[in-house]
Amino acid sequence: MSNIIYFDNFATTSLNEEIFNEMKKFLIFNYSNPSSLYEFSQKSRVAIEKSRENISNYINAEKNELFFTSGGTEADNWALMGLTLFKGRKNGHIILTAFEHSAIIETAKFLENRGFDVTFINPNKEGFIDKKDIVDAIREDTILVSVMYVNNEVGTIQDIKTICSFVKEKNSNIVFHTDAVQALSELEIDVKDLNVDLLSISGHKVHAPKGIGALYIKTGTDIENFIFGGSQERSRRAGTENVAGIVGFSKAIDILRIKREENVSKRFALRNYFLKKIKENFENYKINGSIENRSSGNINISFLGIDKEMLIMSMDFKGICISGGSACSSGSVENSHVLTAMDIDEELKNSAIRISFGENNTFGEIDEFIIALKEIIS
Repeated sequence: MSNIIYFDNFATTSLNEEIFNEMKKFLIFNYSNPSSLYEFSQKSRVAIEKSRENISNYINAEKNELFFTSGGTEADNWALMGLTLFKGRKNGHIILTAFEHSAIIETAKFLENRGFDVTFINPNKEGFIDKKDIVDAIREDTILVSVMYVNNEVGTIQDIKTICSFVKEKNSNIVFHTDAVQALSELEIDVKDLNVDLLSISGHKVHAPKGIGALYIKTGTDIENFIFGGSQERSRRAGTENVAGIVGFSKAIDILRIKREENVSKRFALRNYFLKKIKENFENYKINGSIENRSSGNINISFLGIDKEMLIMSMDFKGICISGGSACSSGSVENSHVLTAMDIDEELKNSAIRISFGENNTFGEIDEFIIALKEIIS
């Protein structure tokens, strides 16, 4: 697969070899169940708790505030379900942005069908949420506000600290959640500074394996357990822990500590070079969303008159991986709910593709993409 050009790093990232080598120890040698009592199993238990401490320190959380999950989707589901149905509530008001990840949107729709009232706040055409729209939507029965930190399709970065502070000023009892899955590789995350109550992160967006994530739960947040069974995760999330995945996630955090800023700079350079080449070679295109306050590796671009599915498939034939939006909806032929929420024109939605660079991509790969795009469009 060395001939593949992979421009879909927002969908997932490659597993870092250093991380894989760290994981192998707990896949092959220290394979014990961490819940067992014998000494062999305690190596796994110690590895989990060291990893928990390491990751929680990275986001400035307390160790006992971080709970491992199977990924960002489970963490998002836990945030919504743990505050509503699982708490025995039969109604209440929830405020979300209309371009959240499908893990939030679909869970909210499920809750709507069971008696909860959900307000969806639309972003502007540039991909940003106005804090006033959020605050104005707050009611006496509002129990939760959830705003995505970095959008997974257009990459725009929301001012979570400011939005959260305005929500808390209006009603300090409202629980504030942010999906920070795409933010982890991009931004310095400090949960105390943000003052959020819940925050979701995932490993496979930062070169850790798939199947591991975490939910930060601020001490004192009244949220119900999500998975029932054993006493794992301090009896809050049952199931034998994914020890190798947890260790891999922690190793990814070690690498982020050293290389995050360098990686962001590399991705900015790649994106700027891509935009320069696009401008030099094409006329009928439009960047969707603001290019400012946007994740460094993200480009959502429409080539007018070019069907996105045809373009994605044609690029695939040439060994170039791009997407039409969220990987979680890639099997759907429907247009992006993100671009719809941003009120992007139908023609632009029909031709919109997402390109997401990783720090391991090269300028030469972008040159090959431009050549391929010329051939396809002609």
